[in-house]
Amino acid sequence: MLSHRQPTERYRRKTQKKLSNSKEEPEEAMAMQDFLQRIFPASAMTPGMSKDDFRKVFDQRLRDFEEGGFLEQTHLPGIVGQDDFLRKLALHSNRNELMVIKFWKRSCIPCLSKAEMYKGVEQTLLKENAGIVLYSINIHDPANTQLADQQLVDGTPSLQKYWDYRQVGGEVRVGSRDGFLDNINATYKACQQGKCPTSMEPEF
Repeated sequence: MLSHRQPTERYRRKTQKKLSNSKEEPEEAMAMQDFLQRIFPASAMTPGMSKDDFRKVFDQRLRDFEEGGFLEQTHLPGIVGQDDFLRKLALHSNRNELMVIKFWKRSCIPCLSKAEMYKGVEQTLLKENAGIVLYSINIHDPANTQLADQQLVDGTPSLQKYWDYRQVGGEVRVGSRDGFLDNINATYKACQQGKCPTSMEPEF
């Protein structure tokens, strides 16, 4: 039997390793660990819990956390299917607005750990009438499978920006609220001046 701390520590070490091997900011690793504690605090552990039992309990607590109001509180307007995507793309292109799409899925810890930040950014943009709109696409929705493939979504969360009927710039991987706002505001201003980013490299 595994000790009651081993599964959680292994999961955290695995998460940290993934982050350290990428260009993510160190603060994101800490934020993700803090988020894991919200879902599965130490008090929820049972001494002598096996890895399989831990996985079952963790998955259940994760579902309860999502369905207990978190997904509703952090909800961004959704896009469902190719036709809906094209309609919204046309709408915001005609309005000279930057459309930012978050591709995500259920039970994705990185998606959940950043959801509150994305919702806060959306509220800021709405207050400032910034000419930037945020949407979300759940890639586990069968209606979105083909769309996610067409947009070359590789991993979640994935954020892409669209202006004048086309994607501009690479995937946004900025982890902080201020950094994310700076990135999309800079893209919006550049596109207004006819200088949209052309590189498709990820933006950190």
